[in-house]
Parts: sequence; C-alpha cells; structure tokens
Amino acid sequence: MARFATTVESGATPEQAFGLIADFSNIMAWDPGIGAAKRLDSGPIEVGSRFLVESVFGPRRIPLEYEVLEWIEPSFAVLQARTRDFTSYDIISVAKTPRGSAVTYDADLRLHGVRRIFDLPLLAAFQVIGRRAESGMQRELNAIGATSG
Repeated sequence: MARFATTVESGATPEQAFGLIADFSNIMAWDPGIGAAKRLDSGPIEVGSRFLVESVFGPRRIPLEYEVLEWIEPSFAVLQARTRDFTSYDIISVAKTPRGSAVTYDADLRLHGVRRIFDLPLLAAFQVIGRRAESGMQRELNAIGATSG
C-alpha cells in the first residue's frame, strides 16, 4: 500500500478550494502527473458521478475511472478508481480557516494480488508524485486566494 497525505492552507474560500480539488475534471490544473481529465456525466456532482482521469507514470498512460463515493460540498469528498492492478482511494476534506481554507488530501493506492510485492518501491514513487501534486495544489489555491482576497 502506498499512501500520501497532506494539508494545504490558502486564502481560497472553502467553496473555491473544494471546487478546484474535489472536482476531478480540474485535476490537470494542479496535478502534473495527470495527462487528461474529464467528467463522464452531467448535472451537479453527487454520489455516483464519474470522472475519467489519465495518470501518467513514466512512459505509461493509465486511464482511471473515478467514482464519487461521498460528496458533501464544500467540505468532504471521497473518490475511488479500481483497475485490475490497483485501487486508488482519495479523501478530500476542506475546512474554513481565518485566512481562507485548509485542504487535506489523503490518497491511498493499494496494489492487488501478486502486484503487492511492489508496495515498497511504489511507496517511494508515490511520495514523489504526491509532493508534486501538493506543490501544484498550493500554487493553484494561492492563485485563487489572491484573486478573492
């Protein structure tokens, strides 16, 4: 299992932060490991909504279909993608702060079956991937916060 968790504070309102981070159609704006992203359905995002996200891992492009498992706007979301090789489980929490908001992002990647022997190298790679996404989150949330303040 590989896990990455971080909390990013910014001047963005909780609504702005949640809209940027939890709506995975926006994930390319802040995660450099994503090659493409789009919403697969329409209407308000709710439990059952789906996103197609193309993760870039070295030379590989891995299509992931994320489903919203929980959606409490603008404070909490859980999204999950399953492939034959792994399950990605992402939890996003947004809290109001005196300055704006704090986004906590907790990503859990679990390999299936015999692929679990790669847990340790995946953990190291996932930390690098997570730090890049964290930097992108901070940059984009700061940009939004600067325009709303």
